[in-house]
Amino acid sequence: MRIVTPDLSAALERLDAAADPAAERFDAGPRFSGAVAVLPSAFNPPTLAHEHLLRRALAAFGLQQAAALLTTRNVDKGLYGAGLADRVGMLLALNAEWPDLSVLASNKARIIDQAAALSAAFPAVRFDFVVGFDTLERLFARRYYSDMEAELAPFFTRHRVLAANRGAAAAEDVRQWIDRHSGRFAERILALEIEEHPASLSSTKARERAAAGEETDDLPAPVARYIAEHGLYR
Repeated sequence: MRIVTPDLSAALERLDAAADPAAERFDAGPRFSGAVAVLPSAFNPPTLAHEHLLRRALAAFGLQQAAALLTTRNVDKGLYGAGLADRVGMLLALNAEWPDLSVLASNKARIIDQAAALSAAFPAVRFDFVVGFDTLERLFARRYYSDMEAELAPFFTRHRVLAANRGAAAAEDVRQWIDRHSGRFAERILALEIEEHPASLSSTKARERAAAGEETDDLPAPVARYIAEHGLYR
């Protein structure tokens, strides 16, 4: 079944073209309430690491709802690989087997701007941002701000960051980095320890295997089926 529809494509085009921070929801799940674990990513494609991150965040911090937030823009990269509509399509394919996973998109690259978009779209909800170690480092990279502390302050007043180990950076490395580099925001950043195998996965390697027509165990089954059915990355 083709998940991507003309309406979905048009909605993403409108979202990406909006000048102000904006967010949209594409699944038909229940309304958000309380706190939601949200994972911002390009999802090109969604991997088992993304799924594991969200499931671990729910279990570790007692959260009830999870959301994948497609970022239509990236602070360092352009758009390549799968189109935005197919990235939402892959997430909706995952949602079909994990109905508690919400599928969102935002037109902003920086996490603080994504947070502003989510707060405007869902004002009664607190979003806890789930990030890998590399994204945590980018959150505190001064080159992305005019005045980093002043711009981060309202974000951390409303949101927490759940930061996970990734690749060569172990959970203890994440904890030490938080202590050394996050200053007065340290109490709003919680270390999230995930298993070694998902921590080693990357969307880049998954794309390369898909492009070569190779089987891979890096992807949730519904995502792998979507890629095969629609010939993505070939």
